[in-house]
Amino acid sequence: VVIPSVQVLLNDKISQRFPTFILMCDFFCLILVIIFYSIDVVESIEKRVVATEQSGRKLGTSTLVPLYFGAAFFFFREVIQILSLISLKSFHIWLYDPSNWLNVFFVVLVTWWAVCMQMGFLQDLNHFRSGTAFTVIVLWLKVLAFLRNMLIDFAVFVGGVLHVVQRLAAFLTALVVILVAFSQMFLTVFRQTPYCTDPPDIPDEADQWCEVDYRPFCKFWTSFLSVYTMLLGEVDEEMFQTSKVATFLFCLFMFLVVILLANVLIAIVTDSYKVIQYERAAIVFWTNRLDFVAEMDAIANGPWKKPLKSCCGMGKDDQGVASEGSTFGKELWKRLMDLFDDDIEESYMWAEFFAYLSLRVFTAVFIIPFWIFLGFISAGYLWPPQVRVAIFTSAVRKHSSESAEEDELRKTQVALLQREVMDLREDLTQDLAGDRTKVVQLKTQIDHRRTEMDNELKNIKRIVTMLFEQQATMG
Repeated sequence: VVIPSVQVLLNDKISQRFPTFILMCDFFCLILVIIFYSIDVVESIEKRVVATEQSGRKLGTSTLVPLYFGAAFFFFREVIQILSLISLKSFHIWLYDPSNWLNVFFVVLVTWWAVCMQMGFLQDLNHFRSGTAFTVIVLWLKVLAFLRNMLIDFAVFVGGVLHVVQRLAAFLTALVVILVAFSQMFLTVFRQTPYCTDPPDIPDEADQWCEVDYRPFCKFWTSFLSVYTMLLGEVDEEMFQTSKVATFLFCLFMFLVVILLANVLIAIVTDSYKVIQYERAAIVFWTNRLDFVAEMDAIANGPWKKPLKSCCGMGKDDQGVASEGSTFGKELWKRLMDLFDDDIEESYMWAEFFAYLSLRVFTAVFIIPFWIFLGFISAGYLWPPQVRVAIFTSAVRKHSSESAEEDELRKTQVALLQREVMDLREDLTQDLAGDRTKVVQLKTQIDHRRTEMDNELKNIKRIVTMLFEQQATMG
């Protein structure tokens, strides 16, 4: 998924009509469920406080319809995805995808609480509050999962948080052990001392709502909570002035936990987030996008495709109609944008200038906003391809991670080294050719000198012979 060509293909797939329609429907249903769930839960709690019978705790069906509708949409979406993967013999992909199980929890919890509010089930108000509050976590986790598939920066952030939590497992274990140890030490130091045996001083003007436990180190749980709040900076050093041992433990806690471990935590979080930011940023986002595109292809090409085409009277020759539909409005939107790209020439008459300017204003104020709004309420189905590309595609980065940049730099350095070696080889070849020429010329000169010396020796020999002959004749 870090290859630019693959990212371009995924951008092209997700900006098509069907994936865009599914994404917009997911968004609409999710927002609809969150809004009406919050309203219905508040109304149900108010009724449960007042009503004593089950009939008085019931909510009207009309206010719960959005919850049933949203749950039904995600339910049928998961069922269609399961059937599509079963037809492709890839059901294991659905099982190992955490987002699918998040959708299952979403559907089950929303449906269950909608039925409880409609029928007045679950008389215990505290259980109802706790359960509905837990469901709110699931709803907003669903929002985070949606944004994670849409925005690459948000995917990096969520991936960084998850990676940091995994890296903090050993640190959190050590921190819990240290907190438990200090809470037990403080509990032991203050056990059976006036700090715990004497009753706390409560002001006379304090009513029943102002009673505060001034002695947190007399019980283990309150001691642990107090030590935890000390880690966060809430410290009352006056509690430790009654005992030198308690003062020493307090100083040791502040140095070991507040100063040392807090800085270790900052270092671990910073280092872990850099890992996900620089090495796994694109992998996290583009992997999620690949999963979504594969899911949409599986749904679009499921076992119901042929029966649906036959029912609609579409055959193989009608595939071109679908491809033409996917480019609906592309040419018209291009012409509208061309109105703002062309400059008004000075040679235009004032009437032409006014007409052209009026057309620009009318297009910018009425046509474009109406078209965008129409596409929004149709879940992106009536948007032109340019709008879908602008909203749902992400920038393709040549280097998606630090390792990729290092590989590219290494390749560049190797290519530069190869070029330098070739230049050096050419220089050596030229130098060797020049030296060879000089050697040949020197050899020629030596041969010439040798020939001259041979001739001179022959002349000398001839002269000496002639001298000997003359000397012999004279003698």
